[in-house]
This record gives sequence, C-alpha cells and structure tokens, in this order.
Amino acid sequence: MTQETKKVQFVVKTSKHCNLRCRYCYEYAELANKNAITLAQIQQMFTNIASYYQQLDLNIEIEFVWHGGEPLLQKPDFYWQAFDLQKQIFKSENIYVRNGVQTNLTLLDSQRLKLLKEGFDGVGVSIDLFGGLRVYQTGIESQNKVLENIDKLTGANIDFGCISVLTKQNLDFIPEIYNFYRQMNLSARILPLFKGSFENQHQGFEITAYEVLEAYKKLVDLWLADEKFVWISPIYEAIKQVVYHHTPNAPTSFYDKREWESIYIVDVDGEVYSYADAYVITHSHGNIFNQPLSALINSEQHQKVVEEAEERIQKTCSKCKFYGSCSGYPVAEGNRQYNEINLDGSINCIVDKGIRQYIEYRLFEMGIIDLETGYIKLDKFNPNHQSSPSLAYV
Repeated sequence: MTQETKKVQFVVKTSKHCNLRCRYCYEYAELANKNAITLAQIQQMFTNIASYYQQLDLNIEIEFVWHGGEPLLQKPDFYWQAFDLQKQIFKSENIYVRNGVQTNLTLLDSQRLKLLKEGFDGVGVSIDLFGGLRVYQTGIESQNKVLENIDKLTGANIDFGCISVLTKQNLDFIPEIYNFYRQMNLSARILPLFKGSFENQHQGFEITAYEVLEAYKKLVDLWLADEKFVWISPIYEAIKQVVYHHTPNAPTSFYDKREWESIYIVDVDGEVYSYADAYVITHSHGNIFNQPLSALINSEQHQKVVEEAEERIQKTCSKCKFYGSCSGYPVAEGNRQYNEINLDGSINCIVDKGIRQYIEYRLFEMGIIDLETGYIKLDKFNPNHQSSPSLAYV
C-alpha cells in the first residue's frame, strides 16, 4: 500500500510592507514597515524545519506560502535564492517542497511574471470585485490594475486562484462574484472579514456571523443550480462533508492537532503561531529562526495551544452530527470572531455548522438525499468529483 502523504503549510510573512492600504487589512498598522526577513534567517528557518521532518518515517509535502504585506515588493532574486537554499537543505527523499505566494497582483513586470510562472507552484490573487476597499495610499482603487494583470497571468498560462473578502460593501453582489469566477474558470476562496488591527477599523463595512451565513447560503444555491462545476471555498468543502455524512462507508476525518498540525504562521520576526492564534504573543510556539521546529512543537506554549484546541473540539464538535465528516478544524483553528461562546464553554458554530445544516436541507428538498435511506443518490455529488484546484492562501 502506498504510504499516505502528510501535508503542512508554513505561511511566511516576508515583510508587512505593502503598496496598498486596503481598509480592512489585519496588518494595516504595519503596512509602512519595510523590515523584512533576510536570506540568512530563511536559511536557518529551512534548516530548523528540515531537521524535524526528515527524521519522521512519513512522506511529507511542505508548502511555503510567501505572504505579506505584499510579497512581490521583494525583488525576484530574493525568491530565486530562497528556492536555491531549499534545494540545498531539503534533500531527504521523504520530503517534497512546494512554494506558493499570495499577492495583490498590482506589481507585475516581466521578471515577476517569470517568477510566478517558473518559480512558484501556486499563486493566489486577492481581489474583492466590489466594494472599493482595496486602494492605494492615494485612495485610488487598485482593481483595474489587478484585472489587467489577471489577463496577463491567463495569457501566460499561469494557474492561479483568488480570494475575495466579504464585507458590507459587497454582500449584495454575491451572484456577480460567483459569475465572475465561473466565467473565468477560476477557483476562489470567499472569506469573511478578519479582525482588524485597531478598534473601529471596520466601522461602516463590518458584517455579522449571520450575514456571512446568508451570503454562503446564496453561494450554495448558485452552486446547486449550476450545471458547471465551480470551485468555491469553503462552499465546496462543506458540500463534500454533508455528502460524506450521507454516504455509506464514507471516510471520516478528525483534526488531531497534537498528532499533526497542518498550518503554521511565521511572522517577520520568526515567531511561530497556529492559524487560530496568529500574533497573540502569549500563544507563540517559539522562534523558528533560532530554535529547531522540534523544540517549538514540544514547547509548553505549543502544548497549551494544543490543549485549548482539543477542549474547543471536545466541548463543541462531540455534540455535532457532522463531526467525522467535518473534522472539527473550523472549531480548532477557525475565525472565532464569528462564533458565540455558550455558558458551558462550547462554541455556537454559527457559520460552519449553519451552512452544513442548510446544505443538508437543500439536498433533501431537491431529492438528492433519499428520504427513506438518508443516502445520496446523484453522481454530481460524488465527493471525489474533481481533484483540488489551485486555491488562494489564508
């Protein structure tokens, strides 16, 4: 039997510096800060990561997601040198390394186009399509430039995905957003507004958990009515999990942070965080520039973070009928600003559980789930419909 490949992402903040001032950006307070990770620090980071994974008796895919700020403000040679360091350090046969980048795509000369085509394995583009919140320092919208550069990516046959952020400004344009990605044959992640970097940053365009849920319901209805397969995250993952829940002998999945953590965020200063605890210094696992990853994973701080995630899952997911088809990851690592804490300490999983309940309702209503057996009937809802596309990052 072929050994399973375990996957892990390191979201590396190369710098917080950015040429845009998107009004909702959670890095907003630091977007003028030009401090950046050095190649020497990257070399040490690679060494400290490789030393841990190369001693495991597992096949491992490590993806470095280069993030910002705007990561393409770094000169292309910075990344080519980083890729060369990877080849020198990650030599073990059990480790496969990929590189992705999340960009605002406003800076695209011939050298950067070559970098995206030949250097990176995955490209994510940030674009909201409606709302006018992604602006330059002058207040001018960046979208026309981004659309122009998307055409350049398409013309160069570069595979990419997109992220759109839900705000009050674009909630009324869900069908138009869906149709844009449909017509462009693009995969997309449509994510709710993330907590800002200062108080009242989101005043005027903030949204509630219930507004997020209603937007996702609209996306579900659009997806179900469409003959074409459109990859919209997190809608497709939720549909897949509901299908698994109603499929005999379907595989189960349980997020075990203690056994394997799938995403780490590396800040510019080398501090490492779990996805759910980004930039909360009391929840840093340690510093990857001067400590091996094994020390971080075995640290008291990391054990504390693991225990907190396990407690959230135990109190919340163990009572949910979808647990097992949904791994519990949204509770362990999700955006907690859209959840409510109940008196017993469990989480009222408004968006994630709510959208699965709605999908189940719609599939029963459409006759796709058999009322007598409770099983899925139609081939369109085969959970293995397609392999994963190129999705945008974080």
